[in-house]
Amino acid sequence: MLAQIPFNIISCLSLFLDIILITLIIKKSSSSMANYKYLMLISSFLKVFIGVLHFINQPKVHFYQASYVIYSENPVGLPRAVSFWVLALDCAAFAMTLYLLAFHFVYRYLADLKPDQLYFFTFPYSLIFTGIFSFMTLNWWLSAVFFAGESGSVDEYIGSNMLQKFNLTPVEFSYISSIFYKKNLQTGVEELSLHDFLLLINLMFIIDTGFLIIGYCWLKLQKVFSHTTKQYLSLSKRTLEMQTQLFKCIVAQTLFPMFFLLIPSGCILLFPLFKFEPGPVETIFLPMMGAQTVVDSMVPMYQVVP
Repeated sequence: MLAQIPFNIISCLSLFLDIILITLIIKKSSSSMANYKYLMLISSFLKVFIGVLHFINQPKVHFYQASYVIYSENPVGLPRAVSFWVLALDCAAFAMTLYLLAFHFVYRYLADLKPDQLYFFTFPYSLIFTGIFSFMTLNWWLSAVFFAGESGSVDEYIGSNMLQKFNLTPVEFSYISSIFYKKNLQTGVEELSLHDFLLLINLMFIIDTGFLIIGYCWLKLQKVFSHTTKQYLSLSKRTLEMQTQLFKCIVAQTLFPMFFLLIPSGCILLFPLFKFEPGPVETIFLPMMGAQTVVDSMVPMYQVVP
Protein backbone atom coordinates (compact mmCIF):
# COMPACT_ATOMS: atom_id res chain seq x y z
CA MET A 1 0.00 0.00 0.00
CA LEU A 2 1.42 3.42 -0.96
CA ALA A 3 0.02 4.97 2.20
CA GLN A 4 2.29 2.71 4.24
CA ILE A 5 5.51 3.97 2.64
CA PRO A 6 5.89 7.13 4.80
CA PHE A 7 5.50 5.11 8.01
CA ASN A 8 8.08 2.55 6.86
CA ILE A 9 10.54 5.30 5.90
CA ILE A 10 10.08 7.03 9.26
CA SER A 11 10.54 3.74 11.14
CA CYS A 12 13.78 2.98 9.27
CA LEU A 13 15.06 6.53 9.81
CA SER A 14 14.28 6.31 13.52
CA LEU A 15 16.11 2.99 13.79
CA PHE A 16 19.13 4.42 11.96
CA LEU A 17 19.25 7.54 14.15
CA ASP A 18 18.92 5.50 17.34
CA ILE A 19 21.94 3.42 16.34
CA ILE A 20 23.91 6.62 15.67
CA LEU A 21 22.78 8.07 19.01
CA ILE A 22 23.85 4.93 20.88
CA THR A 23 27.28 5.17 19.23
CA LEU A 24 27.60 8.86 20.13
CA ILE A 25 26.57 8.25 23.74
CA ILE A 26 29.15 5.49 24.16
CA LYS A 27 32.03 7.22 22.37
CA LYS A 28 31.45 10.97 22.50
CA SER A 29 29.35 11.81 25.56
CA SER A 30 30.80 14.07 28.24
CA SER A 31 31.63 12.59 31.64
CA SER A 32 29.56 15.39 33.19
CA MET A 33 26.39 13.70 31.92
CA ALA A 34 26.68 11.16 34.76
CA ASN A 35 23.57 8.96 35.09
CA TYR A 36 21.79 10.85 32.31
CA LYS A 37 24.06 8.98 29.91
CA TYR A 38 22.60 5.66 31.04
CA LEU A 39 19.05 6.98 30.87
CA MET A 40 19.64 7.97 27.24
CA LEU A 41 21.25 4.62 26.47
CA ILE A 42 18.30 2.71 27.91
CA SER A 43 15.89 4.95 25.98
CA SER A 44 17.79 4.44 22.74
CA PHE A 45 17.89 0.65 23.06
CA LEU A 46 14.17 0.58 23.84
CA LYS A 47 13.46 2.73 20.79
CA VAL A 48 15.43 0.28 18.67
CA PHE A 49 13.12 -2.41 20.06
CA ILE A 50 10.10 -0.25 19.17
CA GLY A 51 11.50 0.23 15.66
CA VAL A 52 11.76 -3.55 15.26
CA LEU A 53 8.12 -3.88 16.38
CA HIS A 54 7.07 -1.32 13.76
CA PHE A 55 8.97 -3.25 11.09
CA ILE A 56 7.36 -6.56 12.09
CA ASN A 57 3.82 -5.17 12.19
CA GLN A 58 3.81 -2.26 9.74
CA PRO A 59 0.51 -1.19 11.37
CA LYS A 60 -2.24 0.87 9.78
CA VAL A 61 -5.30 2.58 11.23
CA HIS A 62 -8.82 2.78 9.81
CA PHE A 63 -12.02 4.39 11.08
CA TYR A 64 -15.46 2.96 10.44
CA GLN A 65 -18.56 4.47 12.04
CA ALA A 66 -18.14 4.10 15.84
CA SER A 67 -14.90 2.14 15.66
CA TYR A 68 -11.20 2.48 15.06
CA VAL A 69 -9.20 -0.46 13.73
CA ILE A 70 -5.43 -0.69 14.16
CA TYR A 71 -4.46 -3.61 11.97
CA SER A 72 -1.50 -5.46 10.51
CA GLU A 73 -1.37 -7.70 7.47
CA ASN A 74 1.42 -9.66 9.17
CA PRO A 75 4.10 -8.94 6.54
CA VAL A 76 6.73 -11.20 8.16
CA GLY A 77 4.40 -14.21 8.35
CA LEU A 78 4.12 -14.75 12.11
CA PRO A 79 1.57 -17.28 13.40
CA ARG A 80 -1.82 -15.59 13.71
CA ALA A 81 -1.96 -15.68 17.52
CA VAL A 82 1.59 -14.37 17.83
CA SER A 83 0.91 -11.61 15.30
CA PHE A 84 -2.01 -10.37 17.39
CA TRP A 85 0.03 -10.19 20.62
CA VAL A 86 2.92 -8.47 18.85
CA LEU A 87 0.52 -5.92 17.33
CA ALA A 88 -0.89 -5.24 20.80
CA LEU A 89 2.67 -4.74 22.08
CA ASP A 90 3.28 -2.32 19.22
CA CYS A 91 0.27 -0.33 20.41
CA ALA A 92 1.78 -0.32 23.91
CA ALA A 93 4.92 1.21 22.37
CA PHE A 94 3.02 4.51 22.58
CA ALA A 95 3.19 4.27 26.37
CA MET A 96 6.88 3.32 26.18
CA THR A 97 7.69 6.39 24.05
CA LEU A 98 5.64 8.75 26.21
CA TYR A 99 7.06 7.64 29.56
CA LEU A 100 10.66 7.47 28.34
CA LEU A 101 10.22 11.11 27.36
CA ALA A 102 8.57 11.92 30.70
CA PHE A 103 11.51 10.43 32.63
CA HIS A 104 13.92 12.58 30.61
CA PHE A 105 11.98 15.60 31.85
CA VAL A 106 12.01 14.34 35.43
CA TYR A 107 15.79 13.94 35.25
CA ARG A 108 16.28 17.47 33.89
CA TYR A 109 13.90 18.81 36.53
CA LEU A 110 15.88 17.18 39.34
CA ALA A 111 19.26 18.05 37.82
CA ASP A 112 18.46 21.76 37.53
CA LEU A 113 16.09 22.36 40.44
CA LYS A 114 16.75 19.61 42.99
CA PRO A 115 20.21 18.14 42.33
CA ASP A 116 20.34 16.65 45.82
CA GLN A 117 17.51 14.30 44.75
CA LEU A 118 19.24 12.87 41.67
CA TYR A 119 19.82 9.74 43.71
CA PHE A 120 16.36 8.70 42.48
CA PHE A 121 18.09 7.78 39.22
CA THR A 122 20.51 5.43 40.97
CA PHE A 123 19.84 1.87 42.08
CA PRO A 124 17.67 0.87 43.95
CA TYR A 125 15.62 4.09 43.74
CA SER A 126 15.54 3.86 39.95
CA LEU A 127 13.29 0.82 40.38
CA ILE A 128 10.49 3.33 41.02
CA PHE A 129 10.75 4.55 37.42
CA THR A 130 11.16 0.99 36.17
CA GLY A 131 7.95 0.06 37.99
CA ILE A 132 6.00 3.01 36.58
CA PHE A 133 7.26 2.32 33.06
CA SER A 134 6.44 -1.39 33.32
CA PHE A 135 3.00 -0.77 34.81
CA MET A 136 1.95 1.74 32.13
CA THR A 137 3.30 -0.42 29.30
CA LEU A 138 1.71 -3.63 30.61
CA ASN A 139 -1.51 -1.77 31.32
CA TRP A 140 -1.73 -0.61 27.69
CA TRP A 141 -0.61 -3.96 26.27
CA LEU A 142 -3.02 -6.10 28.30
CA SER A 143 -5.85 -3.61 27.80
CA ALA A 144 -5.36 -3.91 24.04
CA VAL A 145 -5.31 -7.71 24.25
CA PHE A 146 -8.28 -8.28 26.55
CA PHE A 147 -10.49 -5.22 25.95
CA ALA A 148 -9.80 -4.36 22.32
CA GLY A 149 -8.91 -7.76 20.95
CA GLU A 150 -10.31 -9.77 18.10
CA SER A 151 -13.80 -11.24 18.39
CA GLY A 152 -16.63 -12.51 16.24
CA SER A 153 -18.79 -9.46 16.93
CA VAL A 154 -16.00 -7.10 15.85
CA ASP A 155 -15.36 -9.22 12.73
CA GLU A 156 -19.02 -8.84 11.86
CA TYR A 157 -19.00 -5.08 12.49
CA ILE A 158 -15.88 -4.19 10.48
CA GLY A 159 -15.67 -7.16 8.09
CA SER A 160 -17.67 -5.86 5.14
CA ASN A 161 -16.06 -2.43 5.33
CA MET A 162 -12.51 -3.84 5.44
CA LEU A 163 -13.33 -6.05 2.47
CA GLN A 164 -14.78 -3.15 0.51
CA LYS A 165 -12.01 -0.67 1.35
CA PHE A 166 -8.90 -2.87 1.38
CA ASN A 167 -10.02 -6.23 -0.05
CA LEU A 168 -9.16 -7.90 3.27
CA THR A 169 -11.09 -10.61 5.09
CA PRO A 170 -10.76 -10.99 8.90
CA VAL A 171 -8.45 -14.00 8.51
CA GLU A 172 -5.96 -11.91 6.50
CA PHE A 173 -5.11 -9.36 9.17
CA SER A 174 -4.65 -9.04 12.93
CA TYR A 175 -6.28 -6.08 14.60
CA ILE A 176 -6.93 -4.07 17.74
CA SER A 177 -10.32 -2.37 17.73
CA SER A 178 -12.90 -0.62 19.89
CA ILE A 179 -16.57 -0.10 19.02
CA PHE A 180 -18.02 2.64 21.21
CA TYR A 181 -21.68 2.17 20.26
CA LYS A 182 -23.26 -1.25 19.93
CA LYS A 183 -26.79 -2.24 19.00
CA ASN A 184 -28.91 -3.70 21.79
CA LEU A 185 -30.09 -7.07 20.46
CA GLN A 186 -33.41 -6.78 22.31
CA THR A 187 -34.39 -3.20 21.51
CA GLY A 188 -32.38 -2.66 18.33
CA VAL A 189 -31.22 0.71 19.71
CA GLU A 190 -27.56 1.73 19.72
CA GLU A 191 -26.12 2.10 23.21
CA LEU A 192 -22.78 3.25 24.57
CA SER A 193 -20.49 0.25 25.04
CA LEU A 194 -19.41 0.37 28.69
CA HIS A 195 -16.65 -2.14 27.98
CA ASP A 196 -15.03 0.06 25.34
CA PHE A 197 -15.70 3.31 27.17
CA LEU A 198 -13.84 2.03 30.26
CA LEU A 199 -10.94 1.10 27.98
CA LEU A 200 -10.95 4.66 26.63
CA ILE A 201 -10.83 6.09 30.17
CA ASN A 202 -7.94 3.80 31.05
CA LEU A 203 -5.92 4.78 27.96
CA MET A 204 -6.65 8.47 28.52
CA PHE A 205 -5.39 8.04 32.10
CA ILE A 206 -2.08 6.67 30.77
CA ILE A 207 -1.76 9.47 28.20
CA ASP A 208 -2.81 12.31 30.52
CA THR A 209 -0.53 11.17 33.34
CA GLY A 210 2.48 11.14 31.01
CA PHE A 211 1.73 14.58 29.61
CA LEU A 212 1.03 16.00 33.08
CA ILE A 213 4.51 14.91 34.16
CA ILE A 214 6.03 16.50 31.05
CA GLY A 215 3.98 19.68 31.44
CA TYR A 216 4.78 20.14 35.14
CA CYS A 217 8.52 19.65 34.64
CA TRP A 218 8.56 21.92 31.60
CA LEU A 219 6.82 24.78 33.43
CA LYS A 220 9.29 24.55 36.32
CA LEU A 221 12.29 24.37 33.99
CA GLN A 222 11.00 27.20 31.84
CA LYS A 223 10.86 29.51 34.86
CA VAL A 224 14.40 28.61 35.88
CA PHE A 225 15.89 29.08 32.41
CA SER A 226 14.00 32.33 31.85
CA HIS A 227 15.34 33.67 35.15
CA THR A 228 18.88 32.48 34.31
CA THR A 229 18.80 34.21 30.93
CA LYS A 230 17.74 37.48 32.56
CA GLN A 231 20.74 37.21 34.86
CA TYR A 232 23.12 36.62 31.92
CA LEU A 233 25.59 39.31 33.07
CA SER A 234 26.69 37.09 35.94
CA LEU A 235 27.24 34.07 33.68
CA SER A 236 30.13 33.17 31.45
CA LYS A 237 29.51 33.10 27.71
CA ARG A 238 30.04 29.32 27.64
CA THR A 239 27.57 28.74 30.48
CA LEU A 240 24.97 30.95 28.86
CA GLU A 241 25.36 29.12 25.54
CA MET A 242 24.92 25.76 27.27
CA GLN A 243 21.85 26.99 29.16
CA THR A 244 20.33 28.40 25.96
CA GLN A 245 21.02 25.19 24.04
CA LEU A 246 19.53 23.05 26.80
CA PHE A 247 16.45 25.26 27.00
CA LYS A 248 15.91 24.99 23.23
CA CYS A 249 16.19 21.20 23.49
CA ILE A 250 13.62 21.14 26.28
CA VAL A 251 11.23 23.38 24.31
CA ALA A 252 11.57 21.08 21.28
CA GLN A 253 11.07 17.99 23.43
CA THR A 254 7.88 19.57 24.80
CA LEU A 255 6.25 20.95 21.66
CA PHE A 256 6.95 18.06 19.30
CA PRO A 257 5.22 15.41 21.49
CA MET A 258 2.15 17.63 21.71
CA PHE A 259 1.96 17.59 17.91
CA PHE A 260 3.27 14.11 17.10
CA LEU A 261 1.78 12.13 20.01
CA LEU A 262 -1.11 13.92 21.69
CA ILE A 263 -3.00 15.06 18.58
CA PRO A 264 -2.97 11.77 16.59
CA SER A 265 -3.62 9.59 19.66
CA GLY A 266 -6.50 11.85 20.65
CA CYS A 267 -7.95 11.61 17.14
CA ILE A 268 -7.70 7.81 17.07
CA LEU A 269 -9.44 7.44 20.42
CA LEU A 270 -12.04 10.21 20.11
CA PHE A 271 -13.14 10.24 16.45
CA PRO A 272 -15.20 7.03 16.86
CA LEU A 273 -17.12 8.61 19.75
CA PHE A 274 -18.57 11.05 17.21
CA LYS A 275 -18.70 8.47 14.40
CA PHE A 276 -16.34 10.67 12.43
CA GLU A 277 -14.50 9.06 9.53
CA PRO A 278 -11.56 11.24 8.38
CA GLY A 279 -11.15 9.38 5.09
CA PRO A 280 -7.66 9.54 3.50
CA VAL A 281 -6.45 11.72 6.40
CA GLU A 282 -6.39 8.60 8.58
CA THR A 283 -3.17 7.54 6.85
CA ILE A 284 -1.15 10.35 8.49
CA PHE A 285 -1.82 9.49 12.14
CA LEU A 286 0.59 6.58 12.60
CA PRO A 287 3.40 8.25 10.59
CA MET A 288 2.98 11.31 12.84
CA MET A 289 3.35 9.18 15.94
CA GLY A 290 6.33 7.41 14.40
CA ALA A 291 7.95 10.78 13.68
CA GLN A 292 8.21 11.43 17.42
CA THR A 293 10.78 8.65 17.74
CA VAL A 294 12.86 10.46 15.10
CA VAL A 295 12.68 13.68 17.12
CA ASP A 296 13.53 11.77 20.30
CA SER A 297 16.73 10.61 18.60
CA MET A 298 17.76 13.89 16.98
CA VAL A 299 17.26 16.34 19.85
CA PRO A 300 19.55 14.53 22.38
CA MET A 301 22.39 14.52 19.84
CA TYR A 302 22.92 18.21 20.60
CA GLN A 303 23.39 17.33 24.27
CA VAL A 304 25.61 14.28 23.78
CA VAL A 305 28.50 15.78 21.82
CA PRO A 306 30.47 18.16 24.07
